[in-house]
Amino acid sequence: MTGTTLPQALAAQAHRADATVTFGTSARRETLTYPEFAEQIAAAAGGFAEQGVRPGDRVMLRIGSSRESLLALLALMHLGAVPVSVKPRVPGAVVEQYLAAVTRQQQARHAVRISGHGLNELRLDLHPARAPEPAPGDPEDLAFVQYTSGSTGMPRPIPLSHRAVLGNIEAIRDVSGMRPGHAGLMALPLHHDMGLIGTLTALVQGADVVLEEPGTFLRRPLGALRLVRDAERVHSAFPDFMLRYLAARITEAADKEKPDPQLFQAWGTVFCGAEPIRRESVRTFLDATTDWGFDPSALVFCYGLAEAVLMATSHRLTDPATGFRTQGPVATACLGTTMPGLDLRVVDESGRTCAEAQTGRVQLRGDTLFNGYDGATDHRTTWFDTGDLGHLDAGLLYLGGRRSDRVSVNGTNVFAADVEQVAAAEPGVAECVVLPYGASFAVVVVAERGRDIDTDGIAARVTADFSVAPETVVEVPHSAVVRTASGKPARTYMAARLEEGGLLPRVATAAHP
Repeated sequence: MTGTTLPQALAAQAHRADATVTFGTSARRETLTYPEFAEQIAAAAGGFAEQGVRPGDRVMLRIGSSRESLLALLALMHLGAVPVSVKPRVPGAVVEQYLAAVTRQQQARHAVRISGHGLNELRLDLHPARAPEPAPGDPEDLAFVQYTSGSTGMPRPIPLSHRAVLGNIEAIRDVSGMRPGHAGLMALPLHHDMGLIGTLTALVQGADVVLEEPGTFLRRPLGALRLVRDAERVHSAFPDFMLRYLAARITEAADKEKPDPQLFQAWGTVFCGAEPIRRESVRTFLDATTDWGFDPSALVFCYGLAEAVLMATSHRLTDPATGFRTQGPVATACLGTTMPGLDLRVVDESGRTCAEAQTGRVQLRGDTLFNGYDGATDHRTTWFDTGDLGHLDAGLLYLGGRRSDRVSVNGTNVFAADVEQVAAAEPGVAECVVLPYGASFAVVVVAERGRDIDTDGIAARVTADFSVAPETVVEVPHSAVVRTASGKPARTYMAARLEEGGLLPRVATAAHP
C-alpha cells in the first residue's frame, strides 16, 4: 500500500481518471472522477486553512453520506487536522450535553455542521488557489476519532492512528481481493464504522465507489444495485437486518418482473457483521437472490468493533450448511479467524485461557487496535477486553453476545440476542428486542404489517427453550423501538421509556451483570 498516512494513500490513487465516486441521494446522483474528487479535497482543505484550521487541530463534525460530508472529512485529514466524528443522536442523552462533553474531551475549537459550544462553525468553501499538498505525517499520528454507539452509556472516544486504519484496510483488501477496476457499494451511514471504513477501503484501493444515502437505498435498493451490475467485481457490506430487508424487496421485484441473473453476477464480497447474524436471515436472502445471480460464497461473516478500526475476524461462507453451529434452540454464526497482525484469546473471569469451546471474555491485541479510550494505551502489546463473550473451536470464533446483554435469572444465564433470535422466528414477528426488566427480562415484539402475534405462545416458547420465563411479552409499535445511531438496541433506555409510557408496568428492576 502506497503512503504512510491516509491522505498519502488516497493521493496515490488520485491519477485514476477511469475510476469514479458516485453519490446517491433521494433527489439525484452525482459522479466525479478520482482526479476531480482529489482536486475538491485539496481545495476544501485550502478553504478550511483560510478559516483558521491548522494541522493537529481536532475538528468536530456530523458526517452523513453526502459528497459534502465525505469531502469535509477527507479535506480535514488532508490538511493534517483530526476529524472527530460525533453521533447524530444518543439515546437518553441530551444532545447539547453530549456535544459539550465531546468539545471538552477533545479540546475542539472548530466544527462542521455543529454550532454553539464556543466552536468556530466552518463552511465548506473550495479554494483551489490555496490547495495544499497532503500534510506530512507519521503512521502513529491520529487519523480521526470515532465515538462508540452509546448503547451502554455515554459514547466514548476511539482515537485511531493512520497505522491502525491502513492496516485494517489492507486486511479487508486481502479478504475481499478488492483492486482498481472493482466497485464498492456502500449504503451504510458514514458515522457507522462499517460505512466509513468500507468507503475508505474502496478509495484507498482505487476502486469505483457508489455511496448511496441509506434512506434512499432502503426505499429503492434495486436502483443502486443496477448501478454496479456491469462492474468487474463488486464488494459491499450488509448487516443482518439489511439481508432481511433486501430479501423482501427483491422478492417483491420478482413478482413484478423477470429476475435478472446478471444483477449479482459480479458480486465477490458482502461483509456481514455489526449485529448478530441469524441463519434465517441468511437463508431468506440466499433464497431471494439465487435467480438474480448471487453466489453464496460472496458472503463473509465478520466480527468487528470500532476499537479495532473495523474487522477483527472473518469467515467466507463456502458452505451455508457449515456457516452456523446449532446448540439447543440457537444457531450461532462462525466468525472465523483473526486478521493478519491481530491476536485473539478467550479468558475466564480470572484471566486464565479458556479451554476449547469454553465460553469466556474475548480479548484482542495487535496492529489495528486503537490506543485506548485514554489515547495512551498501546494495544499492540496490551490486551483489550472487548466486552464480548464467546468461544474458540478449532481456532474459529463463535460469539455468545455482549456481557452487558447477558441476563441472569435464578442462576441461569441467557443472552438477549439468543432470546431475540427465537422470538423473531415466531409467526408474525417483524422485530424483537429483549430488555432488562424486573427479576428477569421483557420480550418486546413488533408485528409484521397486517399480522397478529401470539404473545402467550412466544412466552411459552422462550420458557421451553431457555428454561427461564420472561416477566412479560409485550407488543409495541415500531416507533417504540429505540436504537443507537449504529443500530444497536438501547436496552436500558428503551425499558425506561416503555415504563414511562405505560407499555411496561413499573417494577423494581433487578441488577443484571
